[in-house]
Amino acid sequence: MLDKYYNRGKIEQVDKIILFILLAMMCVIPIIVHSYDSTNYSPIFTLSIYSSGQRIEIFNFYKTALLYLGTAIVFLFFMYKIVFLKEELKNRKINILLLILTIGVIFSVIISDYKDIALFGNVDRFEGALAWFCYIIIFFVLYNIKIDVKNFKLFYFGLFPFLIINLFLGLFEFFGINILDYKIIKLILGGGELSGTFWTTLYHYNFMSGIASVIFGASLLYMLLEKNTKLKIWILLGEIISFTIILTSTSSSGFITMIISIPIILILAWRFADKKDLYIWTGITFVINLIIYVVLNSFNPTIYEESFSMLGKLNSISILIIPGLILIIAALLMIMKFVNKKKFFNYTTILLVGFISIALILFSYNIEKENKAIEANPNSTITKISDSKIFQKVNELSTDRLNIWSKTIELIDNPILGNGFDTLPYKILSEGKHGTLNSFGDTIDKPHNWYITVLYGSGVVGLIGLIGTILVLIKGAFYSCVDRVENKYLYIFTIGVLAYTIQGMFNDSFAGTSVIFWIFAGLVANQILKTEDIKNES
Repeated sequence: MLDKYYNRGKIEQVDKIILFILLAMMCVIPIIVHSYDSTNYSPIFTLSIYSSGQRIEIFNFYKTALLYLGTAIVFLFFMYKIVFLKEELKNRKINILLLILTIGVIFSVIISDYKDIALFGNVDRFEGALAWFCYIIIFFVLYNIKIDVKNFKLFYFGLFPFLIINLFLGLFEFFGINILDYKIIKLILGGGELSGTFWTTLYHYNFMSGIASVIFGASLLYMLLEKNTKLKIWILLGEIISFTIILTSTSSSGFITMIISIPIILILAWRFADKKDLYIWTGITFVINLIIYVVLNSFNPTIYEESFSMLGKLNSISILIIPGLILIIAALLMIMKFVNKKKFFNYTTILLVGFISIALILFSYNIEKENKAIEANPNSTITKISDSKIFQKVNELSTDRLNIWSKTIELIDNPILGNGFDTLPYKILSEGKHGTLNSFGDTIDKPHNWYITVLYGSGVVGLIGLIGTILVLIKGAFYSCVDRVENKYLYIFTIGVLAYTIQGMFNDSFAGTSVIFWIFAGLVANQILKTEDIKNES
């Protein structure tokens, strides 16, 4: 009995150590930038061509190196707890989905034609199977440790240094100040002759826009659910900073994600927040953000082009799209008032996943059919999907992403197990039958879609594991909301997870952003499983 009590205390200490290591990783990895000089004999994206030779990389090498190191330490502590302190792991249904994802990641290396790249990633991103193993371990460990409620807020406020640094970087670039003109900045980055612009610690402004929308969503809901006024003010600051970063990034992915997230946030806040507080703080947020938008747009009208003009472009495809979406949302909310909400969620999810799966299969089939027809008769005059007006309009709206997605899907040799992560540059150079350039003349080096990245890298197996895991988290949070479970952190980090999955439609992943998602997802899973355990015990 004494040994069990002693071990329990030791287990709690180890859990705290693991938690704070993961917190440190989340705080540091998105920020770290330092030059890594190497010689590479592989496709290196340089403007509109691939080249080999000397390369200085400042964004991703050390991010991924810290991911490896931190995950290894966390894994050792976790195994110490299991092996020596005799911690028993509970059987969880989510383990099955995580196992499926793991199998997809493992076989993505085994069957790949470029095994070293599939394992470690290409030299510009370093997100191969090894990085995905780290994400899986982080997620698994987080939902298998005990977390004190008071520590959850640290995973929000721990992102403030990241927000503040990127706010200043974005504003400097926005107002035409090249921060690389300052020697101290070059020294921090590792010295040497660095040229170009440096306006985010995340490799590209699209990624910064996407992750800022994730933090914006978590901030807004946190502010509306928090009861401590002083804390609300600090959270409001985080929300304002993330909104400003979305604008200065001049990338529509973050803005679209924010627009989609806001109605969901307000519904959650209406269910759990004090109504008077909800009106006041929503009004304050709206006014401040409106002022920021007007001021920044007066300096650079590109902000409007990458934000509200997207609604006009969407309307140009069909005037029914926006009203239709509003009617669908309103209808869903009305229906859920009169039916079993949990069953309705399950059936709707099944139908939606089924519809998307069938659409993707038919799309892939038609592309393959077109390619075979053209190969059989190069002078064939068949009408291709890419020639249709709706394809061209959607492709224009998505800044050529639809075209890139199509070309990526064409290159998947093994739909079940994929081609290996980060091997697209090799594949498209050797087998890209319909060109390696996008519509802007740039070389295609990544899918520009998180889900197609997983489909290309680890096939249907990996994609099922990923999407299944995401759906389990969203389902758990939805069920808790229906049951009115008072757990603000569950909903705050769920909004972060949901926002990441939305912006993932337009962006790829890499260590700087993925570490935030998988830690948020682990925190959500931790609270969902805790809620389930309490129900089972009662």
